Amino acid sequence: MNGPSPRVAFVVSHTHWDREWYQTFGEFRVDMDRAFRAVFADLEAGRLDHFVLDGQAILLDDYLAGRPGERGRIRDLVLGGRLAVGPWYILPDEFLVSGEATVRNLILGHQAASELGGVQKVGYMPDSFGHVAQVPQLLRGVGIDSFIYTRGNGDEIDRLGWEFAWRAPDGSEVLAINQVRGSCNAGGLGIHEIWHAHTPREVDPDRAVAQAREIFAAHAERARGDIVLLNNGCDHFPPPRDLARVLAALEEAFPGTEFRRGSFVDYLEAVRASAPTLEAYEGELLGGRLHHILSGVWSTRMYLKQANERALVLLADTVEPLAACSHFLHGAEYPAGQIDTCWKELLQNHPHDSICGCSTDEVHREMETRFESVIRAGEQLVRRDLKDLAPTFGPCAEDDHQTVLCVANPLPFDRTEVLRRLVVLQPPAVDTSRLVLLGDDG
Repeated sequence: MNGPSPRVAFVVSHTHWDREWYQTFGEFRVDMDRAFRAVFADLEAGRLDHFVLDGQAILLDDYLAGRPGERGRIRDLVLGGRLAVGPWYILPDEFLVSGEATVRNLILGHQAASELGGVQKVGYMPDSFGHVAQVPQLLRGVGIDSFIYTRGNGDEIDRLGWEFAWRAPDGSEVLAINQVRGSCNAGGLGIHEIWHAHTPREVDPDRAVAQAREIFAAHAERARGDIVLLNNGCDHFPPPRDLARVLAALEEAFPGTEFRRGSFVDYLEAVRASAPTLEAYEGELLGGRLHHILSGVWSTRMYLKQANERALVLLADTVEPLAACSHFLHGAEYPAGQIDTCWKELLQNHPHDSICGCSTDEVHREMETRFESVIRAGEQLVRRDLKDLAPTFGPCAEDDHQTVLCVANPLPFDRTEVLRRLVVLQPPAVDTSRLVLLGDDG
C-alpha cells in the first residue's frame, strides 16, 4: 500500500453489547431499550445505512421481551439489509464451554435470526478471549467463510498481517480479518473520550480525522491490501451521532481514500475482489501480542465452571440420549422445545464476561440461578423419560406391591457398573424381610 492512507475505508456501525458485566442483565436491558430504539429510528430515517447488532441474535429476544409489537419493524429492517443479526445466539467464551454448546449456539443463533428476516453470514466474534482451532470448521459447517475478530494473535501476526487464511485441523478454511486496534477502533468518531459517546457532547470532526489517521497508520504496519475496516461502535454504544458530518470531514482530509458506509459483507466482498496475497495459519488463537487474552479468568469463580460442566454433561450426555431412546424405540414424543429451552438458558451463562467469572457479584449470583434452573429441568426430563420407559406403578391397584427400578445407560457402548441409589418405597409400609428383587425376565 502506498503511504498510510488506504484506497477504501469501510465504515461499519455497530454496538458490542455485553448482556451482563459491570451491571446486571436487568440493568443493561433498560439501557438496551433506549439504544436500540435510537438505532432503529436512525435506520428508518436514513441517518444510518446499516447497523450490526454484535453478531448475537439473543439481543433482539431481549429487546422484544419488552416491546413485542416491534417484531415486524425489526423484520423489515433485517429483510431490507439494514440491520445485521446473528450468526451466533450469544458471543461465547470458547475454552470454557463444550463443542456441543458452541454448535448449539450457532444453530440457535441461525434459528432466531431467520425468524427475524435473515442471518448475517459472517463469523463475527469481536471480544472473545481467544479462539479454538476448530472455529473455521464450525463456521464452514453453517456456510460461513469469514471470521472477524480482535483478540488472539501472538508474534505470528507480523507474518500474517491483518488479513490471512485461517485453517482448521480438518482443512476447513476461512478468510480471517483482525480488527486493527480492536472492535472499537472507530467508536465515538469525533468524540475526545469514547466512553462519553453516550452523552450529548459536541462532535469534533477534527478529532475524527485524527482517529482515522491513527487507524490508517496502524493498518499500514501489517497491511495485505489497501482496504481498511473502521469499526464504528463500542461497548453498549448507541448509534453514532453526526456521522454524515464526520464522513464529510474525513473525505476532505483524505482525498485519496473512498469512504463507504456499509456492512461486514460489503467489506469482505471488497477484500476478496482485491485479491490480496494471504498467508495461512493453523491452530488456536491464544496470543496476547496486541490485545489481552486474560487467561486468568479460566480459573476464576470455579463454582461457575463446575455448575456449567454439570449442566453440559446432563443435557448432552444424559437428557438427549434418553429422549432419543424413548422416541425412536418406544414412540414417546421427543421434547425438542423443552431441550432447546434448556440450551438457551444455559447459553445465557456462556458469554466471556459471564462464564469467565469476571463480572460483578450480582451478575454471578444470577448465573447460579440459571444453572440451577437448567439442571433441575434436565433432571426432571430424565425422570420423565425413565418413568415412560418403566412406569413406577402397575396399571391395577393390586400391582401396588411392586416398585419398578429403571437403570439406563446413556453412553453409546455397553458398560458394567455398580450403582448405589436410595430407593424410597411407596406407602403403605412393607415388610422389608420379604422384599424380592426380580429382573425384567422374572
